[in-house]
Amino acid sequence: MLSLLQLEDLLDINEELKFESLHDPKIEYSGANDYEVKISNLKKLIEYTPNRNIHEVAAYYLKNIILLQAFPDGNHRTALYAVELFLEINGYKFDYSAEEAYEFRRELYNRRLRVYKTYEERPIGVLKEDDNQVFYFCLEFIKSHIVKLTQSN
Repeated sequence: MLSLLQLEDLLDINEELKFESLHDPKIEYSGANDYEVKISNLKKLIEYTPNRNIHEVAAYYLKNIILLQAFPDGNHRTALYAVELFLEINGYKFDYSAEEAYEFRRELYNRRLRVYKTYEERPIGVLKEDDNQVFYFCLEFIKSHIVKLTQSN
């Protein structure tokens, strides 16, 4: 049985990004004063988490946190960190470089435009849609960067 993410996990991750941006000018985070966090969308994300294998649940989180754009900023980073946390609490490491994350984001942008014809946020209906090339791209990124942690005795 997988341990799933909770609403508080997502809020904490994004809040940490915002906090880090206040202390490091290289970390961008904007819009916090202009846009509210869409809590209801995040609650639906948690509620609709599918009962699937670990790779597919991780891809669900990655794809949908990005597509919902529930945070004022840092949605891609929040999604990647959320997947890291999800995998870690389930005995895996999500190991990717900054360059790989950048390339993932760039290609995901192209796929989003092809599938949805926009880069804008998606409504919560996206949480229950059939798997598509955006989901499969997230799934392949996860599968190629996941490492099982060994148990120490």
